[in-house]
Amino acid sequence: MERCASRVLIVDDMPINRMILASLLATSGVHTDQAEGGEECLRLCRENEYDLILLDHRMPGLDGVDTLVSLKDIFKEKGRVVPVVCHTTEEGRKNINLYKAAGFADVLIKPVDPKQLSGILLTYLPESEDPCSPDDARPVILKTDEEPEGDLSLKKELEELPGWLKDVEGIDAAAGLISCGDASDYADALLVFHSSIEDKARDIEHHFNDGDWSMYKLSVHSLKSMARLVGARGLNEAAAALEEAVEKNDTETIKRDTPELLSSYRKFTRLLDPLNYDASLKSIIDGETGYSAVNSHPGNPDTILLIDSNPGIFTKGITTNLSSAGFKVITIADEPDLIIRHRFDAGIIIYYPGTINNSHISLIMNLLGEICQDDSKILCLVGEAADLKTALSSNGAYRICRSYTRPIDMPRFIRDMNLFMGLQQEYYMKKTVFVVDDDPDYLSLIDHWLSDHYNVSKFRDPSEIFEGLQAARPDLILLDYEMPQKSGFELMKDFRTSDATKDIPVIFLTGSNDRDDVCRILRYKPDGYLLKTTGRNALLDALGRFFSQSMFERSKEQ
Repeated sequence: MERCASRVLIVDDMPINRMILASLLATSGVHTDQAEGGEECLRLCRENEYDLILLDHRMPGLDGVDTLVSLKDIFKEKGRVVPVVCHTTEEGRKNINLYKAAGFADVLIKPVDPKQLSGILLTYLPESEDPCSPDDARPVILKTDEEPEGDLSLKKELEELPGWLKDVEGIDAAAGLISCGDASDYADALLVFHSSIEDKARDIEHHFNDGDWSMYKLSVHSLKSMARLVGARGLNEAAAALEEAVEKNDTETIKRDTPELLSSYRKFTRLLDPLNYDASLKSIIDGETGYSAVNSHPGNPDTILLIDSNPGIFTKGITTNLSSAGFKVITIADEPDLIIRHRFDAGIIIYYPGTINNSHISLIMNLLGEICQDDSKILCLVGEAADLKTALSSNGAYRICRSYTRPIDMPRFIRDMNLFMGLQQEYYMKKTVFVVDDDPDYLSLIDHWLSDHYNVSKFRDPSEIFEGLQAARPDLILLDYEMPQKSGFELMKDFRTSDATKDIPVIFLTGSNDRDDVCRILRYKPDGYLLKTTGRNALLDALGRFFSQSMFERSKEQ
């Protein structure tokens, strides 16, 4: 089967970025048009038909999100669905969930990795029997070797659960495991869900009888999130339908369907009653979580791994000066097996490319980029200008914090190493996280998930967080979006407009993925966006990567 001649629109305000993408796409036989801004993009999309759009997020004038919203209207008028991929910098990696929630099909990180671009093309460009017949085009689903492994992992987790749980009417244990991440987290979520049934049902009933539709909606929304988390699909769908009915002022549907929702919900008290005395669940919860944090292999902050391709007086001088400044220095040759063997011995890596050929420098840089990304290490280069130029043009260059051309300003070099050591020490200190959510059950669950790794403070009433901020400054705020007294959006506005709190990172952890809500959130540039259906391992991984990226960005600013 041949790929049809596809047409892609590249939208970016930087000519060099457009040129690089166009060149890469041309090698794949893909035709491209280019636009330098949102307005030109909209004009071209009205005049032409495209199979894919690569859209820069940050542009002057009409930015990526505003452009996307207008594009959706154009496609709707034309009766077409065109994938729009967000084209953003490495800094935007932390907001991938946010971009996707805003309506982007996927995210492409600059500088572009040809392999990632190839994956985007395989996934989103059409394919047909006749390469000249775009009308027969259909989306390509990219299959990977990881899918069987995922199926085996899910099967293994299912086998850990007690047999009776897999037969509970209305519970899809596999869906719950996918949402939660593993059997331990799923058991946790089920216990929270079961213990709160009567209280939550009573709240919904109370707001229903009082006709307080605002509070009714929030209670139903909370139930929807927890039901989805534990795999109670029918209950989740019923709660979602009633939440939508409130938004449409459809009181007839609310009055008709609420009693059935409450009846279905309360049945789980009996159906899940074995949770109270099943000893096997306790052993599951107390067992290994399977979580491997980004910073689970801390290097020694005061140890430097010096990778030297050409041992001589230059690197001996570096070693002597670093040792005199109190650092421990481990020197190894630039061989991949040695680098992998010593990857956990140090927090700072210095690479001296020397005079080895360019392909070897690129190989080592690719390896160092991956290691420093995965293990949250600081990477620096030293050497001759020509060798540094080669290293800086490699795929691993995105992780470089600083490069030093010979002859090195040694006092500045030592000062930088001390600053980097301080950042590493700070990074591995236990962070403080404030969680703001009006749902006590979800607060309890998140506290349980995070407390082994972070100092967690919980706030059910948004007004209480300001008292908490007077007592301590958190490293991160996890913020719910929909709350009765004050929405997460309003709280974020308060944080961003106050000198005392404007620099505190905020990640939304919410059940809302409505496009309009997401676009509002983007205006105040949050540091991330996670759905409440995110399981414990995925949540811990996201927070670990956030703190790792923050440390890396600060190291580049020193």
